Amino acid sequence: MTTSRRRFLAAAAALPAAPSILARTAATDWDETFDVVVVGSGVAGTVAAIAAAEKGAKVLMIEKLNRTGGTSRFSGLNFACVGSPEQKKRGVKDSPEALARDMFRVSGGVGNYELALVMAKNTARVEKFFTDRGVRWDGRLLKLGGHSAERCLIPEGDGAGLLAALTKYMAGLKNLTVRTSCKADEVLFDKDRAAGLLVRENYAFSEDPRDDETNRTGTPRRIRALRAVIFATGGYARDRAFRAVEVPFLDGVSTTTSPGATAGALKTLVRAGARAMHLSLYRFAYPLPTEDMVWGVLIDPATGTRFMSEGASRNELAVGTLQRRLTNGDKKPFMIYDEKALGKFHNLNRVGRSLNGLNGLDGTMFRFDTIEALAAHYGADAAAVKKTLETYNRDIAAGRDEAFGKPLERTERKVEPIDMKGPFYGIVISPRLNYTPGGIRTNEKAQALDWNGNPIPGLYVAGEAAGGLHGQERMTACSMPDCSVFGLIAGENAAAEHA
Repeated sequence: MTTSRRRFLAAAAALPAAPSILARTAATDWDETFDVVVVGSGVAGTVAAIAAAEKGAKVLMIEKLNRTGGTSRFSGLNFACVGSPEQKKRGVKDSPEALARDMFRVSGGVGNYELALVMAKNTARVEKFFTDRGVRWDGRLLKLGGHSAERCLIPEGDGAGLLAALTKYMAGLKNLTVRTSCKADEVLFDKDRAAGLLVRENYAFSEDPRDDETNRTGTPRRIRALRAVIFATGGYARDRAFRAVEVPFLDGVSTTTSPGATAGALKTLVRAGARAMHLSLYRFAYPLPTEDMVWGVLIDPATGTRFMSEGASRNELAVGTLQRRLTNGDKKPFMIYDEKALGKFHNLNRVGRSLNGLNGLDGTMFRFDTIEALAAHYGADAAAVKKTLETYNRDIAAGRDEAFGKPLERTERKVEPIDMKGPFYGIVISPRLNYTPGGIRTNEKAQALDWNGNPIPGLYVAGEAAGGLHGQERMTACSMPDCSVFGLIAGENAAAEHA
């Protein structure tokens, strides 16, 4: 037994309200019957529910919160797509194999190339699925960090806009029922097959993740799934106690994921016999796109100097800034931009939200007329900051970053010296744990696998609830195709199961 599994099972076994690990709950009398039951209402769950309903299945989609959308409704949902109409229109040369290779390279060698290839081969099909059901794209085609080609699409209205279009479409599907304030407690089995769920309706969700196992509100009901159960319950970034067992320094890291992003569903699936994997991995995000850090200068307020490359990967930036805070009195590093730099951002909408104080915790960008005003705001020595910028500007003008070797070109745009006349723009760089790569091991059919690698009949897992695809670092714009592709596959396969 691996250390990760041993620690995970020990932690889950200690929960007072939980049944014995791997002790499957047998089906008894049913209160209600559907063909397919989907747990979770983000992109993965919504796509799965629509796909199953369109195949003729009677579908129930449940959500433990009193609203739908999960973390997807707060996300940008940039979408890496091979073979989109935009790529074809612009003559971009790309292939599913190229996207899968990019993902595997970024994964640190611990991602799953075969699953990535399945995902990549289905992205164009999913793009059409979205477009045909009312989703609109903003017309851009971007080459974001880690990608070898221009392939990333942006939905109009980001995640909220995409889900609004799908929700409107779902309203016309008479065989699809959506039920909020409904929490899945256990997978119920008929012999070795997942046959339904023990749920609690009228569940009063608490935003304190410590209540995830002790909150017993709601009315228990047994819902039968004649064909299959699909878990699309997202990650566990909100569950500090759970994540800190695997990675202690994550205990103090903030997150802007949905309040429902706890480990309860993951524990339910493990109790049902599914294998968890990659629980020690993590992925950070920032109020501003990681790809656009490269245009600025990252400063330690304790010294007024740079301490790493602004062009590093998102996890490298996170670890670098968090480790710096361990030695500088927990002072948050900040980024300096000028107006030319802001104009290079691939997502100006997020810049606008930051400038208007609408980009969440530590997400506000401030404008300053002078270096002195900027330095005073962040508690740094103005003379040290000015000297750092002057040295940086000389190096960039000479075509090199002597100190940290950061790349000076990205997406055919060049890094330029900071305009010392001002104005200057500053924002704290404080990483958020906004994605958890760990989850349930699945196959290319989105079936949950047991500890021996065998599919669990009638049980599917899609999206962030699944683990193993992305490895130690998920590439930008690849969560959306992961959730949507495997949500689609899960929904179609679940509907095709024999009743």
